[in-house]
Amino acid sequence: MTVWRPEAALPPGRRPGRDRGLPGLLLCGLLACSLAQAAPEPPAAAAAGTASAANAALVPYHARYAVYRNGKLTGKIDIDLGQQGNRWVIRSEARGTHGLARILAARDNEESAGYVIDGRFRPDRYYRHTRVAGIDDRWTVHFDWKQRRVSVVHDNDDPLLLDMLDQDALDPLALKLDMRHRLASDGFETLASSQALAEGEPPLHFDMVEEDEIDEQVFRVLPPEWMETSLGCLRTTVVEKVRQNSTRYTRAWHAPELDYMEVRMEHGKTGGNHMEMRITQLTVNGVDVTPRPGCAARQAAGETE
Repeated sequence: MTVWRPEAALPPGRRPGRDRGLPGLLLCGLLACSLAQAAPEPPAAAAAGTASAANAALVPYHARYAVYRNGKLTGKIDIDLGQQGNRWVIRSEARGTHGLARILAARDNEESAGYVIDGRFRPDRYYRHTRVAGIDDRWTVHFDWKQRRVSVVHDNDDPLLLDMLDQDALDPLALKLDMRHRLASDGFETLASSQALAEGEPPLHFDMVEEDEIDEQVFRVLPPEWMETSLGCLRTTVVEKVRQNSTRYTRAWHAPELDYMEVRMEHGKTGGNHMEMRITQLTVNGVDVTPRPGCAARQAAGETE
């Protein structure tokens, strides 16, 4: 099991994850989308994975979330996952709809494109474009899996080359897909309720590509919770980002009934700003998800014990 390592123990080129929470949270409050370049043919390694395996691992969906800052609505996020031939693309588009985020015309667009290999999404290109008050910021990541290296280009600057170390590096959107994949893995529910969870040892570890580094992201799984959502009362698996000596927090609620879709996320600082992302709509394979009964009805039926 992966154990959190302090900064002094990390090898050169990797640092503990920053307190990003939801990207651009105070202004954009959000996540996002944008169109990638024309897709090349899948690499030889991708060809080895069957199309049926890819289809079994991922299902197209569209999810919409409302974003709140200190309890007040500030924006929305639309996330889409779809297939283009053998290639999968996940896009996220966030924009400010209320308050300061609307005044500043805040937008945050992301896209990650790649292939499913051995049941997991492997990105080969990631793009992000943030715009606030007419000021643009763009950066792109290219993944070279043969050399196990990523190339990060910020605006039109020279590429920054970063080596993958202990495990595969992921972009922020690919990490979301990999989190769902790992939560849904056989035996995870047993692990989540094991002695390791009772002792607070973090079982989930990711390496995420940022603008100028590969960050270590470590999470622990908390006891499950029933949660009232726009899709009804859902039993959720709670995941919390591990930090040391910090008053910041990031937690996410994933619904096993919805293939571990993220239905809520919160990020903030004790005594400071509090941000929330709550699911409002979900379409899977082109079919709208019908809301389940509310928690009061489920409790009356004895389903929330």
